[in-house]
Amino acid sequence: MSLKSNFIYNSILTVSTYLFPLLVYPYVSRTLGLSNIGIVNFVDNFVNYFVYISMMGITTVGVREIAAVRNNAHKLSKTFSSLLVLTGITTLIAITVLWIAMYTVPMLIPYQDLLYVGIIKLVFNLFLIEWFFMGMEDFKYITNRSIFLKCMYVLGVFLFVKEATHYKIYYVLSVLMVVINALINLFYSRRFVKFSFRTVDMRPFYHAFLIMGVYVLLTNVYTSLNPVWLGFVTDTDEVGYFTTATKLHNIIMAFLLSFTSILFPRVSNLVAEGNMKEFWQKINISFDAIFLFSFPTICFLLIGGPKLLFLVVGEGFEGAFLPLRIITPLVLIIGIEQILVIQILMTMHCDNIVLRNSLIGACVAILFNILLTSTMGAVGSSVVWLITECVIMGLSIYIIHKKFAYVLPVKRFLAYCVAYVPLLAVLQFTFNHLDNDYTIICSLAILTVLYTSVTEILILKNKVALQLLTSLHL
Repeated sequence: MSLKSNFIYNSILTVSTYLFPLLVYPYVSRTLGLSNIGIVNFVDNFVNYFVYISMMGITTVGVREIAAVRNNAHKLSKTFSSLLVLTGITTLIAITVLWIAMYTVPMLIPYQDLLYVGIIKLVFNLFLIEWFFMGMEDFKYITNRSIFLKCMYVLGVFLFVKEATHYKIYYVLSVLMVVINALINLFYSRRFVKFSFRTVDMRPFYHAFLIMGVYVLLTNVYTSLNPVWLGFVTDTDEVGYFTTATKLHNIIMAFLLSFTSILFPRVSNLVAEGNMKEFWQKINISFDAIFLFSFPTICFLLIGGPKLLFLVVGEGFEGAFLPLRIITPLVLIIGIEQILVIQILMTMHCDNIVLRNSLIGACVAILFNILLTSTMGAVGSSVVWLITECVIMGLSIYIIHKKFAYVLPVKRFLAYCVAYVPLLAVLQFTFNHLDNDYTIICSLAILTVLYTSVTEILILKNKVALQLLTSLHL
């Protein structure tokens, strides 16, 4: 399947991951209220950290290793079996630790019933095996299955979540999505692989699995752990502000990272085949894609983001407006970081470097969380996230330039900065001269699309934009 087809399917998939919850979020936020939304998000983010412990580095290592052997049926089954058993061991450890925490951490005792549901999520997350289908580049199957089940999820929320006390039902429905997805994936995977304990050999994988796992855990010190930290040092209202701001940000990031996600198995395969010329060509395409989508998105969110958020969640969430503006530049920063870390360093098996950089980032995150979060709440968490991602990006740029002599497109970046300053001015002028919220958002969106189309094609001559325009394969 071509990169263009994979991009389309993966764009639909990753955006739907956040879009469907966003469709129900206006209803849920008004029905459950700020405090109950904060409770659900606090518990879910706490459970998600144990999900990261259980999965360790499988998301990256699994895609990389499956992509390398997908044309050899015997090696494919052996690799799949080995990686699944390895993940099963860490999942058992994560379940044990979470179970102990439920009864020993006073802050968690009031939420034990939700945490039991979280354990179910933890168990079935083992069998999601999305890493297998991504390594196989079977994005069409993943997308079709995901869209159908998400439609069922939306229907379930509107049918069963009727009042503020139904926040537990809301969480159960979210976990049920994981359970059903896992069962379908297990059944469908039998078309490609045959699981067998007799072929299990974890030795080639456990080193990278553990190193990438530590990387994921450290990375999530300044992402998923932020709402948990907020819940411990402030209250669930601040958690609600922060998670509401990041929900809109996450759907934007889901689309922006679709292109880099589908390129990872492809560039891994290129490196395995020794085709380095095409590898670096794909990297340059990724930068064009990130620049194409991130600059107009940042301009739109900086001016119209709070209005859009208000339309989505309604009154009572005004504390999320400033955090949203603070984290908006992360659209570009994380996009660049994904190329540097996922597509270059991890593909080149520079796992130790990635681990070291993430350790530094985690230390920075912990330090600034201690300094800022307890006094600044959601705003402080947003500042911490921004600072930490900047540190990680800076370290990655330095290492890649030193190790591979690869020069990032700095001139291209500066050209984009200059080209999009007028758009900011146009959007701010429009914002100041309109009153109706819906008219403001629609006008800003139309202006952003028109300005971007002209600028990218006629002035910046972005390769991805031109290829999308002419419907050529990437």
